[in-house]
Amino acid sequence: MSDSLANRNGGPAVSLGSATPWTPIKNFLGFDPFQSLRAQYGFEYDVTRTDHGYEMEIPVPGYTSENIDVSVQDDVLTVSGKSDRRSFTRTMVIPDDVDSNAIAASVKNGMLYLDLQRRPEAQPKKITVK
Repeated sequence: MSDSLANRNGGPAVSLGSATPWTPIKNFLGFDPFQSLRAQYGFEYDVTRTDHGYEMEIPVPGYTSENIDVSVQDDVLTVSGKSDRRSFTRTMVIPDDVDSNAIAASVKNGMLYLDLQRRPEAQPKKITVK
């Protein structure tokens, strides 16, 4: 079982929490001189682990729910958006314990909210103490 979302573009897995994109320059030099430029165009997102699974928040300013497509195939989550002026596509590997049939998505105030439910067998079981 994995507790991370892997960067599909060849980078290391992203730990659950506030995710930062993988940058080979930062790994090599110890800092990223292009960080401010990347922050304007990068794929930033937040992941929070909950009792029932994971919640993701992805900024999608200027996009509506009609412009966004979210799909899952073979544990790979793909988020893409297309408007009159621009488009994007991002992919990431989801943890093994996520039920791909129970993923919910919504867009509100420029944010895409994804609710990735864990499979029932992967959910913690409460044990009554007598």
